[in-house]
Amino acid sequence: ADLLGDWREEVLASTPDRLYISRRPQDMRAGIQRLAATVTTDFGMDPTDGALYCFVSRDCEKMKLLRFETNGWCLYYVRLAEGGFRWVHREDGEVSLQIERRQLIWLLDGIDFEQPQAPQPVTAKAVL
Repeated sequence: ADLLGDWREEVLASTPDRLYISRRPQDMRAGIQRLAATVTTDFGMDPTDGALYCFVSRDCEKMKLLRFETNGWCLYYVRLAEGGFRWVHREDGEVSLQIERRQLIWLLDGIDFEQPQAPQPVTAKAVL
């Protein structure tokens, strides 16, 4: 079995609707406590709210995903077998960015998360 594929499917199947990624590089030595503190102090959010928080290393070769579930913390550490994540850090402006599930999938696949040719999500307003 493809272990990475199984892991990826498990994570994505249980991924909440709210996903945030840090615009600033993260020291990958940070554990649950420091990442949760970053969510609180830098993002101004509650790390136990069920959202998924993503942090990318300075060299864009590693990523950590943090989430609080019903009874505890989940921390995933991701490193692609080849290449890195297509992500550009921003030191100015907003500290975090809300992203869509498909953008996280693109990042985890090593694809640029800002797909200019990707169709925009459609919100149905009427049934035809």
